[in-house]
Amino acid sequence: MSARGGGVKALTEGLAHSLRERTGERVTAHLLIPGFTHTGMTAARSPKKPAGAWTPEQMVDLMMARLDAGDFHILCPDNETTAEQDGRRIAWATGDLLENRPALSRWHPDWRDAFVRHMAG
Repeated sequence: MSARGGGVKALTEGLAHSLRERTGERVTAHLLIPGFTHTGMTAARSPKKPAGAWTPEQMVDLMMARLDAGDFHILCPDNETTAEQDGRRIAWATGDLLENRPALSRWHPDWRDAFVRHMAG
């Protein structure tokens, strides 16, 4: 997670907690983590939607379903990455912190093979 992403996560967590305390969950905050989504911004570079990308409508449909379910973390997959792969990547990134591995260790030469094994299960 980038520093910017970490800041958004921390801010949203704090906001969700404050809203829960103050409104009894009448007002909520949720953390949307979109996958590869073909938007107007990406269309400026590539007008045709790549096969791996979701449409904005797909992402919104999933987001609304997860909101209805009351999820705080809304992790949207795409056509290239499964929810299981996302989970494994997140678990690996948490290990970077807990084991004090180098930043983005999955691409670091000393850790790349271990990451491949981790992803294989």
